[in-house]
Amino acid sequence: METMGDLLEKVQEFAFYSYTKEEAARLFGWPASDIHVRSTENDEIRITITFQNKLVLYIRYFLNLDPTETQDTCEFTLGLRTDLRSRIRYNVFYSGYIHGQGYLRMKIEETDNRMLQRMLEDFYIPALKSIYKPIIISFKGFYSKDYFGANAGHQQGDIYYSAVRYRSEHKAASIWDVIARLHELDSTLKEPEIRHALAELDVQLSFLPSVLGSSL
Repeated sequence: METMGDLLEKVQEFAFYSYTKEEAARLFGWPASDIHVRSTENDEIRITITFQNKLVLYIRYFLNLDPTETQDTCEFTLGLRTDLRSRIRYNVFYSGYIHGQGYLRMKIEETDNRMLQRMLEDFYIPALKSIYKPIIISFKGFYSKDYFGANAGHQQGDIYYSAVRYRSEHKAASIWDVIARLHELDSTLKEPEIRHALAELDVQLSFLPSVLGSSL
């Protein structure tokens, strides 16, 4: 495999086999440590394959009702497991302006406590963005619409490349360029200054009033 398009072909082929570690290792060339399969209410199949090299494939198989799109029946996201953790689950990723500049977009988990949600939006998101802002350019992709992002949660985190499907322009991207960028971002986010800032922000969250903390 050389390109993300080659990897997409393997993902399409994987749909015709049993979802086992052996088949995953044979098709993708990386020993698999775990496979999780689930079906959704709209008849989609979602598969997460975690490999021993810490790479992760998030696969979505779906029914395309457009008869002209016989090849567009799945998509995948390639990620890298990381030790990035957060008291509040968040997703941060690159987004491009029309004029070629870029900025970070951020999503955080929603809570039922409206007061807590407002506090998070007013305090946590701006503080988190200020930490990630210096490395924004590192999250930029190789084409016009692709990008990189990072997820962090209670148990695990990952750094990922934007989803690839049949008509994605960035399926021409080199797998090794993508993997190299994932590792670069992982190393960058492990720099002491960044980790200290993220840890300090997490500690500040722990000081929220207990009535609010129960919703975290």
